[in-house]
Amino acid sequence: MRLRHPSDWLYLAKERLRAADVLFAAEAATLTGVELLHESLERFLKAYLISKGWRLRKVHDLSYLLAECIQHNQTFDRFEDLADSLTAQFWAQHYPGNDITGIGSNYEAMRADTG
Repeated sequence: MRLRHPSDWLYLAKERLRAADVLFAAEAATLTGVELLHESLERFLKAYLISKGWRLRKVHDLSYLLAECIQHNQTFDRFEDLADSLTAQFWAQHYPGNDITGIGSNYEAMRADTG
């Protein structure tokens, strides 16, 4: 993968989003589906930032990435609730021992907000 090429990041974002859609169609909301949705949005945001000359940082916090995007384009602020919710659910399911009840309960709304 060419880290400085937004098209590579977009390809990976779309691939994860397709995987999340397939999983949701087969099993409804799952922890893995939430992770795939998070990873997809993370890659979409990084593609945008890299296209603006941003130097890649290995972060998974969508709220942080979104704040970086907003510095370039204020219209990204419409994704703030999505970024906050998806990041919180991602971390809760990513590391064992966290409360995972309710994770994915708003999956359809998050997916719709993703576009």
